Amino acid sequence: MADGSSRYHDRLMLLSKVKKLCLCFLPLFLGYLFLQNTLNIEEPLAVSTGKSMEPKIREGDILVFRGVTPEEIEVGDVILFEVPEEMGELLPPRITHRVIEIRWENGELFFRTKGDNAPLDTYEIPAGNVVGLNVAVIPFVGLPLLYAQRPIGMIVILFLVVAPQFRGYER
Repeated sequence: MADGSSRYHDRLMLLSKVKKLCLCFLPLFLGYLFLQNTLNIEEPLAVSTGKSMEPKIREGDILVFRGVTPEEIEVGDVILFEVPEEMGELLPPRITHRVIEIRWENGELFFRTKGDNAPLDTYEIPAGNVVGLNVAVIPFVGLPLLYAQRPIGMIVILFLVVAPQFRGYER
């Protein structure tokens, strides 16, 4: 009989942990949905990687974007854009850079962008590749996410998840 009550207790403990996890992540999820709706963009947040935008934007900063029409963008704005297909093999799928020139060619709008910390790092982006306009930078908050993507970070997370399961375990 003790075995049955032990399993029942284990199930209640698991249910309690799931409930706590849901209560923890539900506000984050609802907040993200609120940002999407308010800022008119599918992905309002991104973690900065690389050093091309230093010192204004550092690796590990959380970047907040809002959706804009291409005509709203001005020289000096920082935009998130999808890398054109011809550069896709060499670069990440999305980049955040500052607009240094705007031009029209054959009725099509283009943005020349450059990283603040990169002397030769310029790209000409068609207006259709613009994802959003940077409206805020939250310093360093994304560092744990970047760390978690590295092998040592994955090992630490695995240890933090698995180790508590063996607490009180007797041989």
